[in-house]
Amino acid sequence: MDSGVRAMVEAVGEARRQLRENALPKAREGGRDKVPATEEAALLGALAGLVEAVVELADAASDRMTTIDSGTVYLKAGRRLRDQAGYLRDDERGVRARVAPAGPAKPS
Repeated sequence: MDSGVRAMVEAVGEARRQLRENALPKAREGGRDKVPATEEAALLGALAGLVEAVVELADAASDRMTTIDSGTVYLKAGRRLRDQAGYLRDDERGVRARVAPAGPAKPS
């Protein structure tokens, strides 16, 4: 395996391992307090950022594919993932707007 490809595959594998070992157990813990409303959007933002990083990798990798078909697969995957990241960002904004503290009343 090309050293550049090996580095990409290992980095993605490490990210997956970190998520499974560190984030998932925290999400699955029973008996924990509910997430404070002011923090609800933070995880959506983190998920969107992760997907955005994968989009960048898919886009960059598409240029390195030997066959046109494979390059196209990476471009399509990048587009689909970009859409998903956009949905997550929209949801993040929606949650932030719903839980934002009310500002001072405007004078009439």
